[in-house]
Amino acid sequence: MARINRAKLENGTFLVLFAFAAYLFWQTLEPVWIPVFLGLTIAVTVYPLQEKLLRRRRLARHPGLAAALLTALVMTVMIGLLTFLLFVVGSRVLDLLRGAADRYQHGGTSGLLGDDVIAFLSRFGLDTASLQRRLAELLRDLAAALGKSVTTVITATFSLIFVFVFTALTSYYLLVEGREGTAWLVEVIPLPDGEVWELVRNIRDVTRAMLFGTGVTALYQGVVAFIGYWIFGVDSPLVWAALTGVASFLPAIGTALVWVPVALFVLLNHRPAEGIGLLIWGALVIVFVADYILRPKLVGTRIRMNDLLVFIAIFGGVEAFGILGVVVGPIAVALFLSIIRIYLRDYRPDGPPHVHDVTEAENGDVMQDAGSA
Repeated sequence: MARINRAKLENGTFLVLFAFAAYLFWQTLEPVWIPVFLGLTIAVTVYPLQEKLLRRRRLARHPGLAAALLTALVMTVMIGLLTFLLFVVGSRVLDLLRGAADRYQHGGTSGLLGDDVIAFLSRFGLDTASLQRRLAELLRDLAAALGKSVTTVITATFSLIFVFVFTALTSYYLLVEGREGTAWLVEVIPLPDGEVWELVRNIRDVTRAMLFGTGVTALYQGVVAFIGYWIFGVDSPLVWAALTGVASFLPAIGTALVWVPVALFVLLNHRPAEGIGLLIWGALVIVFVADYILRPKLVGTRIRMNDLLVFIAIFGGVEAFGILGVVVGPIAVALFLSIIRIYLRDYRPDGPPHVHDVTEAENGDVMQDAGSA
């Protein structure tokens, strides 16, 4: 009897110590979870390239060198894109804001909007004095925000450097220890190895599918946005198209943050036909086709998830986790679905159900088999 009590005491003590250590570990990880997650995402995405590099004789004995090369390549691309956005796109936006401020300073409301627009707004009972007051307040608030931006940029720069360094370190070490680390994780989790490997594969496939689908969607929206801006005579269409492609990573409103203001700016410059045409082009070609046809098809068929669950995963993930929810949300939903399927297959008392899995995409099994091959 004493031995049984001793064993229970030891088990209870171990569980308490384990929970306490896990809590301390999470408190340590929580401040840096974003760069860790980014590094994990990069490592999962480019690991097939790591395996190809290790098949070469010169790199077969130096996995660290291959991991360093891949990590440096990815980080260089990210820095290049960020530099392009900050200096090229940012300078263009600042030029437009300065031009608007100059027109308002010299001509007031009519100099900024034009007499035709003011006359049109007056038909709806909008007072010119009230409009001028609101514009003045907007420009004043904008000037104050730009005045504070220097300090904000300096602070953000240091934070960004930390994120980049920590992301690169995480990606490097996960690439080096990829296979061994995964095998260790499979051994540690107290589930049958086959089930753990299934969960690992599902998380891997979801991560790659989301990055692939999001990247292709962003590329599509950037290209069609460039075509639309060029057709309807927008200045610097390449700059605005690049900004539209970046905004594509934000589901829901996303690209509308760019093409709607651009279209309104065209309207305010006495070009109503071009402005209305750009609004229609943005709503149909840029948003509807990409977000409601292309993105679900690219993602859903690769991760065994129907269109409804894809929408829930993406939009719910963004609401819960911010921009990283584009990947975290689908991973969470796919992990939950994988556990449900394992239960139905291996743990359900009556055995596997004899009904179709409605959570999967129509051709999910075909894509899954192709991916496994």
